[in-house]
Amino acid sequence: MANACLFIGWNRPFPGQDKEAFGFLVGEARPLLDKWLEQGWFEARRIYGLTAHMGDLNGCIIVEGDRAKLDELRRTDEFERFSIGMSKRFDRYGVVPGVTEQGMATVLQRNPIADR
Repeated sequence: MANACLFIGWNRPFPGQDKEAFGFLVGEARPLLDKWLEQGWFEARRIYGLTAHMGDLNGCIIVEGDRAKLDELRRTDEFERFSIGMSKRFDRYGVVPGVTEQGMATVLQRNPIADR
């Protein structure tokens, strides 16, 4: 079961790059994510687009899997090419590692919250 995640987020395409940016997301990034899923790098992936909300997070990809595999994936040349491709097309692109609900339980077992 997945104990970790990668939150891959972005704001908007850079001005004048809407077609290229969303073309990259659908035509290159999505098939690459599917390939990584088939290869077992992670267990699940979802792509989200957010509705207008006056913020600077307008879309994201969340992948869930084993923490060690996700860490290893982030260090591959292929992931770095993907990440550079996204950052060239989308403002405020970023990748944030995290933990799932199961991963949070493991972290809390290692680091119990003190009673107050």
